[in-house]
Amino acid sequence: MAGDWTMEGIGLTVDVLFDLAHFRVHTTMKGRSSYLLPLPTTIIGFFFSILGKSREHYIEERKNFKAGARIIDIGGVCRENAQLLKLKTGREDRTTEELMLLLRPKYKFAIWGERETIYLLHKKLNNFEFNFVPYAGISDFIFFDIKNLRIHKYFEETYTLKNSYAPRNIVDSVELSEKSILYNLPYTYSGKPEFVVMGVNVSFKLKNKIMSIEGVPLYDYFLTTDET
Repeated sequence: MAGDWTMEGIGLTVDVLFDLAHFRVHTTMKGRSSYLLPLPTTIIGFFFSILGKSREHYIEERKNFKAGARIIDIGGVCRENAQLLKLKTGREDRTTEELMLLLRPKYKFAIWGERETIYLLHKKLNNFEFNFVPYAGISDFIFFDIKNLRIHKYFEETYTLKNSYAPRNIVDSVELSEKSILYNLPYTYSGKPEFVVMGVNVSFKLKNKIMSIEGVPLYDYFLTTDET
């Protein structure tokens, strides 16, 4: 599989800084409401919005790309309570939802796919020429800046990750420190919940090799692996 992707595609990495970010967990509209890092679906959508691709094109073409993220820095976590209004026949139900907001997070985004698309994306990012302001579906963020844009003709295969994420079923062990933040959160795949493990100041040892660029894992759009 690595050979196929090598022949057919190239990669791109870029540091992305947000003033504020809220990457909503797929499987719930309540409770813990933000991933620490955006999942591949969000990253592909982020880049596709810059290219001016519609939602229809996104759904059709996302299978041709791999993507991932690594945390470079995070300013802090803010938790706010918001009132959630449920409209039901004859009445309104009000409940409280905790919103988890990430302050000044900085990530390294990576994407791998069709050469023509990656080169066009590189040109638009380099010139700050966005067709649409980057958006993220059910997630929200305030985009601030991009830096360190690079094209990659080759990827690495690795058993280890740091400050990133992996599907729980391929995680062999986790190394923590006093400053570690680790979450085990659900995401939706083929209509059913699976789990992704992600963290800051955390190292992961994996059961099998995955593609990566500059320490950023590359996954299919729904975090699928050879074992799923």
